[in-house]
Amino acid sequence: MKFCVLGTKAGGAPLVNKHTSATALMLGGETILFDCSEGTQIQLLRAKISRTHINHLFLSHLHGDHILGVLPLLTTLGGDGRKTPLQIYAPKGLEEFLHLGLKIMDVKLGFELRVHELPSGFAGELATIKGHRVTAQMLEHRIDSFGFRVEELPHRNIDIEKARAFGIAGGALLGRIKREGSVEIANGRTVSFADIAAPPKEARSFVYCGDTRKCRATPTLARHCSVLLHEATFRTDMQDKAAERFHSTAKDAAEVALEAEVERLFITHLSVRYKSGLPLLREARTTFPQTFLAKERVEVEV
Repeated sequence: MKFCVLGTKAGGAPLVNKHTSATALMLGGETILFDCSEGTQIQLLRAKISRTHINHLFLSHLHGDHILGVLPLLTTLGGDGRKTPLQIYAPKGLEEFLHLGLKIMDVKLGFELRVHELPSGFAGELATIKGHRVTAQMLEHRIDSFGFRVEELPHRNIDIEKARAFGIAGGALLGRIKREGSVEIANGRTVSFADIAAPPKEARSFVYCGDTRKCRATPTLARHCSVLLHEATFRTDMQDKAAERFHSTAKDAAEVALEAEVERLFITHLSVRYKSGLPLLREARTTFPQTFLAKERVEVEV
């Protein structure tokens, strides 16, 4: 599991060297895209992430700096001759936006577009993707806004050395144990999957929080996660503006990470008023030392 932040800038006028919200999460041959702002396709190209591997798109909310790249992405995928369905999860209103946009542009997609609109207040499971469960939790912003969690499902492999100790070497017997849970070997003894299972691997988890002010829902969503990617639009000296606009400060994000007991916090969605993100990083690390600045187009292992 690896993630790549494609845009770290909060909304506002475009900049040459900074881009607005989009993050790719790579699960082997599958790529999940969180938010899709203007210019996301260019950032995917620069990061060498194939758009053809994107089958699921999760949109935190419907502000322009998070969704204005969706229609261009759809038209490009259509031009590619895509046939695989595309699943999109978003707050209510997205389907109308896409339908109108495609109709006005006279775009007819050659693949199925499956839009799942999340009702206000939704919290729960959305999908299972490549052995990973995706859940959502409504956060607090000026409009409905959701955070998403992707976590590995429990999975245990067979320890070959343990199997050999029981005299099991053939693939056929191992296959039966996986399917049936146990098998009787030559000496009449029954060997179960638990007898030859390798120790369980630590499950990795990634949490994406788009625009939100500090709220009780975020630590719940992020509890004990491996990586939390959280907005940190302002410093604490602009707490009033953060509250007014339903955004978080760097300290807010750090306090969420501390309460949720996450392993690492990456802050993003920084206001353009800051020429450097280092002051926000220093502020966050005062509360939560394992904080890092998200860097555009840099892949990070979860």
